[in-house]
Amino acid sequence: MPNLNNNDQEIWQTALGQIETKVPKASYETWFKFPKTRGKQISEDSFLIESESAFISEYLEQRMYSIISDVLFKLLDKELELKFKVLGSHIDSELKIQNSFQSNKNFNLNLNPNYTFENFVLGASNELAHAASIAVSENIGKTYNPLLIYSDVGLGKTHLLHAIGNRLSQDGSKFYYLTCEEFTNEYIKAIRTNKTELFRNKYRNADALLLDDIQFLMGKEQTQEGFFHTFNSLHLAGKQIVITSDRPISSLKLLEDRITSRLSGGLVVDIQLPDYETRIDILKKKALIKGIKIKQEILESLSNKLYHNIREMEGSLNKVLALSELTGKELDIELVEELLGSSDTNSYFADPEQIILKVAKYFQIEIADLKGKSREQSLVIARQIAMFILREDSQMNLTTIGLLFGGRDHTTVLHGIRKIQTDAATNQNLRRDLLAIRSSVINN
Repeated sequence: MPNLNNNDQEIWQTALGQIETKVPKASYETWFKFPKTRGKQISEDSFLIESESAFISEYLEQRMYSIISDVLFKLLDKELELKFKVLGSHIDSELKIQNSFQSNKNFNLNLNPNYTFENFVLGASNELAHAASIAVSENIGKTYNPLLIYSDVGLGKTHLLHAIGNRLSQDGSKFYYLTCEEFTNEYIKAIRTNKTELFRNKYRNADALLLDDIQFLMGKEQTQEGFFHTFNSLHLAGKQIVITSDRPISSLKLLEDRITSRLSGGLVVDIQLPDYETRIDILKKKALIKGIKIKQEILESLSNKLYHNIREMEGSLNKVLALSELTGKELDIELVEELLGSSDTNSYFADPEQIILKVAKYFQIEIADLKGKSREQSLVIARQIAMFILREDSQMNLTTIGLLFGGRDHTTVLHGIRKIQTDAATNQNLRRDLLAIRSSVINN
């Protein structure tokens, strides 16, 4: 193991070897790989990292400080303050951060250039969030401030946040985009290195602050304190704040009341699961991006299946395209049904009785009534939903499902399953019911 007497570059090369295992390959190649960076210990308590450019120094200090610090601590068994500077320069990155807002540069290196308003598929489930995002990007700080966008994972809220950032970048606005995890790490580092004033000035001089996943702040009282004061300063100065969350404000139980109160004072919009037509449009656009034209009947078949989010839907598309490419088979409806019909992608649930219990609880009915013979409309729908979920997620055959419901024959079960499958394509409330029940079983 290296020690304080080892050659500086040997220590850094050893550190790079460990960092390479902790970050994605593309990040390592872009930001770390020698000779992009060099390292040397400049005192008993500090370590200097030199890089080829101000952008690399900025990125390493803002995004990778905790990873580098942890690796060096394990190598040297000593807590070191990290310093960053450009090779051949005497101006370290702390001064660069202080001066960064004097120019029109943004150091928002994590924005995805493909996440734009033009690439966002618009539908009834997301049109309000989309319109609000465009409004704040065109008139920052003066329309909806703060703007909070919430949705389940994988429905497009981060896409919209990046789209706002990309539009602001085009307009030359001074802003910061980062996740709340990154915000937390940076705040903790500022406290540890006695640079809280630098931290405050950095964000409070921005035109806009874009924060992803505010639920990450729940339970972190010290970071919430820093966020609260930063939020207040920006808001009072008329600067734009846009935040995303994976749940509504009412479910952010561990955030301080003074924070949730200020979030509620702006515009709060949600993104729902896309409807059938929007799912077709999303798949069509993703296929076009890949340079592949897909028959309408295949798009309809893929869109007619149940997904928890858009990522699952894209995963099904990729699976079908990959099979077609690898096997050389023509992409047709039979191939899609063969692949996805037998896939265990959605096979989350193992206990049929647990599914029946969750359906009964969701609709507030007795299990005996759910399994019984009553033809009351509400009971029939609940019964068909239970049959559908059992078939989709437990991979039970029709006869076995029928036995669970008082010995019904397989044709009755098949009719119920097809009824739900058909109605779910156009009935958004039904799709919500189905996904809510499935989620409750997953999280049991």
